[in-house]
Amino acid sequence: MMITTPGITTSVCELIRRKALKVAGMVLMISAFLASPQGGCATYTGSVQIATGDYIFSDRTTSFYFHNGIRFSAGPLSISTNIPMVYQSSPWVSYSGAGMIPSGGTQHSQIGGRKDGDKMALVDTVQYDQVGLGDPSLHLDVELLRERRTVPSLHLTADLKAPLADMDSGFGTGEWDYGAGFSLAKTVGRSFVFVDVAYWVLGDLPDLVLHDAVAYGIAFGRPLAAGKYAVLISLSGYSRILEDTDPPAQVGIAISHRLSSSVSLSGNVALGVTESTPDVSASLGWQIGL
Repeated sequence: MMITTPGITTSVCELIRRKALKVAGMVLMISAFLASPQGGCATYTGSVQIATGDYIFSDRTTSFYFHNGIRFSAGPLSISTNIPMVYQSSPWVSYSGAGMIPSGGTQHSQIGGRKDGDKMALVDTVQYDQVGLGDPSLHLDVELLRERRTVPSLHLTADLKAPLADMDSGFGTGEWDYGAGFSLAKTVGRSFVFVDVAYWVLGDLPDLVLHDAVAYGIAFGRPLAAGKYAVLISLSGYSRILEDTDPPAQVGIAISHRLSSSVSLSGNVALGVTESTPDVSASLGWQIGL
């Protein structure tokens, strides 16, 4: 069933429907490959997230995301998809491959004249749809090395975000984003450490340059209750994306709970360290084996 809001015209709805069908077709082809006799499994992944902050603006923006995706795994290869449903209280924050970016939305041309540290007062002069589909994304993960006593596991990763959403609403940037990187994981005693690094190529808005960015993340975790629970503390961020604006960075704490061999839940709270990130965000996620 397709949900629309009054501001979406019939032609736009038809365009969204066609693009969504293309994405669905791609997912079905991937699933057919991974579910072939060579052996594969599928997992439904979802989460709800709320984020709020004033970023570089004088007024606050609150965003709500409902993520839905499927991950297919076969041997060392894993492919996952995600299509978010987005609500925003303003069009000034754009959803991108690098997360939420305070782009200014339809007034993004004014961001270039901002002085470092200043708060901008923007007035919304256009009508936009507060609820809609965000840009779909595709994630590829290949395990190159399995963890051993003195060697961490090594994974290569690749990401792609397609420009399906409307740029004026803040649900997307209107351009392709893609990235590639690696991740390391190692068990140390009863604890575990994760390190992620990736390079993102970000599509520019018409009058605003988004610098390509290096994404990083480091996390320290510990299992509890014989592995049924786990606690994870993390620091993540990007190099500078907007000129004269601090690079995004945030700290977070997450708790996961394994309900069964095929079902798990997780909760996360993150605090923004710089003006490029929301002041606070919280999420609840789940994974269900199919």
